[in-house]
Amino acid sequence: LNLSLGGGQFSSQCSNTSFTKAFADARAAGILPVVASGNEGVKNGMSRPACVPGAVSVGAVFDTNMGSVNFGDCQNSNASADVPTCFSNSDDYLTLLAPGWRITAAGITQGGTSQATPHVAGAIAVLRADGAYTNDSVSKTVQRLRQTGKTVIDPANGQSTPRIDLEAALADLAPVTPDPKPTPD
Repeated sequence: LNLSLGGGQFSSQCSNTSFTKAFADARAAGILPVVASGNEGVKNGMSRPACVPGAVSVGAVFDTNMGSVNFGDCQNSNASADVPTCFSNSDDYLTLLAPGWRITAAGITQGGTSQATPHVAGAIAVLRADGAYTNDSVSKTVQRLRQTGKTVIDPANGQSTPRIDLEAALADLAPVTPDPKPTPD
């Protein structure tokens, strides 16, 4: 389930929303709600519904060296591969990072956490369809992506979040260990 919508700024998980039961029901059915964290440049919170427990929240990183990039409201002076974009919302409960700047799809090039989110939704679909991982719970699927992802530190807030690495996740046949940021089934 890929969601690119939201609003507000929440510095902690927001469990009292209309999305709470929907996300819990989706996860119980084996469907992961993958949600864009937001593009307001908030480094101590995320928009709703990315803040809802059970959401797989996604922030954006650059996938190549871009030099200095000015977004108007913020600027990345060293925009290089695996550097979080300054506009990407994040907090200590951000689940994953993925490429989110200058993504071309359907002949259109755009940037934002809404472009990063489909990378994660697609990676989850591949892992859930792969014969080796079809018995994983939805939480184990997320843990596998987190454990095999490249650790990225956001210089704006010091938060450490894994950037997805699907190749590593597919190659990892080791049992998944408990995640320090668990996501309930």
